[in-house]
Amino acid sequence: MRKFNKFEKSFITACIEEAVERAEAQLLAHQSAGTRTLYAPGYFVTVGQQVINKINSMTLKKYQD
Repeated sequence: MRKFNKFEKSFITACIEEAVERAEAQLLAHQSAGTRTLYAPGYFVTVGQQVINKINSMTLKKYQD
């Protein structure tokens, strides 16, 4: 299996971070409107960080954080 290079890692990480921000904002908007949500605030942040850690482990060692 080939590992990610620096560009691929940064692109995927940026996409994940943006998706997490959108999901958290949407979750907070639903909660402020009085809608009960399935997920708690911070859930998407935790899942996003786990995915980013996995991406980091699948990146070439010289480009890992």
